[in-house]
Amino acid sequence: MKVLYVFGGIPPYANALLNKLVDKGLEIAVVIPPGKSAMIGKGVRVIGRETANYRIITSEERKSVLNKTGFRELPSIIYKEKPDIFVVGWPFFLQYFTQPGLRKALKKCKTKFVMREIPFQVPPYGKLRSFYREHPVYDEDMNLLNNGLFFHIRQRAVAEIRRYCYSKADGAVVYSSVGKDILPTYNIPEELVFVTYNANDSEELLRIRQELTEEQPLLPQNDQRVIHMGRLVKWKRVDLLMDAFSKVLPHFPGAELLIVGDGPEMRNLKKQACDLKIDSRVIFTKGVYDNALIGKYLLASSVYALAGMGGLSINDAMTFSLPVICSVCDGTEQDLVCDGVNGFFFRENDAADLSEKIIALFNDPGLRKRMGERSFEIIRNRVNLDTVSDRYINAYRTILSV
Repeated sequence: MKVLYVFGGIPPYANALLNKLVDKGLEIAVVIPPGKSAMIGKGVRVIGRETANYRIITSEERKSVLNKTGFRELPSIIYKEKPDIFVVGWPFFLQYFTQPGLRKALKKCKTKFVMREIPFQVPPYGKLRSFYREHPVYDEDMNLLNNGLFFHIRQRAVAEIRRYCYSKADGAVVYSSVGKDILPTYNIPEELVFVTYNANDSEELLRIRQELTEEQPLLPQNDQRVIHMGRLVKWKRVDLLMDAFSKVLPHFPGAELLIVGDGPEMRNLKKQACDLKIDSRVIFTKGVYDNALIGKYLLASSVYALAGMGGLSINDAMTFSLPVICSVCDGTEQDLVCDGVNGFFFRENDAADLSEKIIALFNDPGLRKRMGERSFEIIRNRVNLDTVSDRYINAYRTILSV
């Protein structure tokens, strides 16, 4: 089976997945621009070629519809590669609509067209206004984007293009179960929407975990240390976590908050810590991209807390047997965290409720340990690089058989 992907750049988790698919017998090729795409957010890390076991095809990006970029050479790449499956996500699937030559190439080569999306970013078709009222859109500097007539005209155009593409797609792969509810509103049958989940490089992290258990801890022992990992951007709501932590300290004066990451909010968060008079109990690191160092920070902590939208940091924390406290922001959390089993959900944007959940785990070391063990079991048995890659392979086999 030969699969051709299109990316604006390859993040580490995708690199691990693609390498695993190659290990399992798939032929993988990836189209990327020569440099990092303008479509990728600031501070998002992408890898180079040196760790890729798959073929990388570089192609120049060009401005396309809706001020997005695309690859004009895709039709010729399809003709040359003749893949069984062509996998493309936002915004590159816009080319399927704007470029008849791409549709012709896929048809002539009998290549299956598969959409790949982040479901929480997709409003249900026909419910755009209510969706954006409930889910405001901000840029990385937290400027509100979903105001004005032009925004709604643009989003309606995107919805119609997306609906056209899904009506022609042979399948869709999504990493969250909420995709099963959202994507069928765009005229793709539910049975052609495949939930693959999302995995970190669990094999490397599990190896590191084993090695680190024999090393000296990175930080002094503290059973009341909360850790947060991720880019310091507004939608991660680290400010809310700081507010919650300030309510924890009167109950546990020795508690610490470890914030692993860097980003545009660093200065504001340090100021907030000073204003709340908790700066002596908050540890800031810079961005950490070394998995061994990430593992050391996680092993030195007792609770993982995510106050806003997250990502694979939940997977990382669970790999190191931490209970997770988060809210339901984008739906991916519900595929990993079971309330009361391996962590707690708190009410969104409610610092008091978040603090109560942290206090509950600090008060009960036995519960904390049991939840952490359950987190590890979920990664080991259900959501890891091996099981996720199998889900992709099974999805592609099903799509090819239809």
